[in-house]
Amino acid sequence: MADTTRSDDSVQYKSPAWAQRWFLKRSRDNWKQKYMELKTECKRMKNRVNDVTKSREQWRQENKELKARVEDLEQQLAVLRGQLASKKK
Repeated sequence: MADTTRSDDSVQYKSPAWAQRWFLKRSRDNWKQKYMELKTECKRMKNRVNDVTKSREQWRQENKELKARVEDLEQQLAVLRGQLASKKK
């Protein structure tokens, strides 16, 4: 059977415990702050993409309607020009 007893090979740090706590807390606070900023930026960008997508779709729809209106008006114009030409003869 293998010996399951563990030897105490813990590392002894030279810096005091308060300094280690301060450093680790500062490090943790920094990455938390960075994460929150990135999360906020990500949400802002997602909202911007949604807004632009919606706006672009509205412009496409309006463009489609205006093209149909132009085609109708061109057909009406062609009919009126034909009528005018036939009255001139």
